[in-house]
Amino acid sequence: MTDESQLSDPRISLVDADLAGLPPVTIIKAEIDPLRSDGTMLADAIEAAGSPVEQRTFDGVTHEFFGMAAVVEDAAAAQDYAVERIEADLSE
Repeated sequence: MTDESQLSDPRISLVDADLAGLPPVTIIKAEIDPLRSDGTMLADAIEAAGSPVEQRTFDGVTHEFFGMAAVVEDAAAAQDYAVERIEADLSE
């Protein structure tokens, strides 16, 4: 960004974007994450726009946990959850 006016650009802040008509959305959040509330705000905005959204917070993990399945048990569970959601959404 070059100035604060760009903060409302929907490419930067999805909450400010037109979210109507999205396919089903799954948001996976970590409990220990400074962006966790952003995920909740995005889910609320998607839902308010009339699109289906599911969100899940994994307790006791940090922001980067999703790609750490080799050492973080909940990462594997989060990956399995993502696959389940994709398969469910594709079968509808």
